[in-house]
Amino acid sequence: MIEFREVSVRYPSADKPSLLHVSLTIPDGEIVHVRGPSGGGKSTFCLCLNGIIPHLIHADITGDVIINGMNVRDYEVSILSQTVGLVFQNPENQLFAMTVEEDVAFGPENLGLSRNHIIHRVEDALQVTGMTDCKYRQVFNLSGGQKQRTAISGIYAMNPDILVFDEPTADLDPKGTSEVLKTIYELNRRDGKTIILIEHKSEDVSLYCPPDRIITISEGKIITDTPASDYFFTEKRFVSTKKKSSPDLFHGVSDNKIVVEAEGISYAYPDGTQALHDVSLQVFKGEFVSIIGENGCGKSTFLMHLNGLINPPNNAVKICGIPVSKKNAKKITKVVGYLFQNPDNQICMNTVSREIAVGLTSSGISPLELSDIVSGALKTVDLDGYQDRDPNTLSRGERQRLAVASLIAIKPEVLLLDEPTTGQDYDRLCSLMECLSVLNRQGTTILMVTHDILLASSFSDRIIIMKKGRIAYEFSSPFPAHTALCTFACESDREENLNQPFLLK
Repeated sequence: MIEFREVSVRYPSADKPSLLHVSLTIPDGEIVHVRGPSGGGKSTFCLCLNGIIPHLIHADITGDVIINGMNVRDYEVSILSQTVGLVFQNPENQLFAMTVEEDVAFGPENLGLSRNHIIHRVEDALQVTGMTDCKYRQVFNLSGGQKQRTAISGIYAMNPDILVFDEPTADLDPKGTSEVLKTIYELNRRDGKTIILIEHKSEDVSLYCPPDRIITISEGKIITDTPASDYFFTEKRFVSTKKKSSPDLFHGVSDNKIVVEAEGISYAYPDGTQALHDVSLQVFKGEFVSIIGENGCGKSTFLMHLNGLINPPNNAVKICGIPVSKKNAKKITKVVGYLFQNPDNQICMNTVSREIAVGLTSSGISPLELSDIVSGALKTVDLDGYQDRDPNTLSRGERQRLAVASLIAIKPEVLLLDEPTTGQDYDRLCSLMECLSVLNRQGTTILMVTHDILLASSFSDRIIIMKKGRIAYEFSSPFPAHTALCTFACESDREENLNQPFLLK
């Protein structure tokens, strides 16, 4: 049983508590869906469950959290983790080993289990999360979604009574989302695990992991706590003011400037994984292009070639006419902004305002102008008033918006965005996408990797679907119906499709 007794939590430098007088009881065996806006306190709630707050993350906490009769104040995280397993928003925070198999075995090994018992747990965990084929893959070469599945496997292998999932499907494609949620549901029904599931994908949760109870947390408070049978989800639609480009744009019209040009990109990771196969793409100035596809199909790898994070072959990639290479790195960074799938890979300063300003410090602008730019960027992503916060105390969604704000501040000609909407609630997602649309209408060229097909079709001029390291399909606006796009994105690979891209105008 889980009990919260008048629990309040405030982080250092925060102007208000992240949790405020939270009291609730969760009986054994329940599936509880926790929802609410990004930054509302959901992740803080999770971190209290296994003692990370207050033992590992410093915060002022009052009240009591009781887990199966244990007050988390009185037990180390190593003890509590045997009862409560937590899958973080960012899977890289809990991946330790070189290979998937070794990482999943890490927890059971530390429990002192026998070798045969460890092998059985690892194999079982990889099977239920669909990661058996990646058993010997190097962890740092996995896609974001594959890393998330590895983290889930590692927690499952520990066999705790309570499983806490902090947005476990944030980096997963639609197929992976359904599979993981079905797996979580099966853990409850088969093994009787208590499930705490934080998710913005409420409709998917209701379909694949029907909860017993739905709790809404906003501004640190429990706003609603109701049986799932009493809760009704309303379908939400994206509304875009994006003006679609001329249908002649993609036929090589001479007066349209090509700003991104990639030709014949192939790439294999050091462990032998072939990530890209002869990928070519041209993007015109002012285009908004979305790249979608299943986890591990090469989307992020391709994007990293476009700004030199992975060094492409000579002259194989040009941005604004500049060949992407190590010797041109400074020139490329002046015209290209890159958003990582994991915002923690690019956040480096100890306050939010310094993070926004870091890319402008050598631009020669006055302190007053710099302050105005920082304030404006933060207002744009709904982080106004967070200037003095430590980025490490922000939620995953807030850190993602901070990373976007740092790119907005420098106003690059080309924006490369790897899953920019991860961890966002619907309202902030719409606000963020409208901000990107404004930049696009002002002339910024945008390439966005996303798993959200509806979002892509609402804001893009063109959609690229990748499969197994190749561009399999290419669609220009107006797009086919959402269900048709889903079919193309999720259908089984046919060799003729992979060898000859299909274009639908």
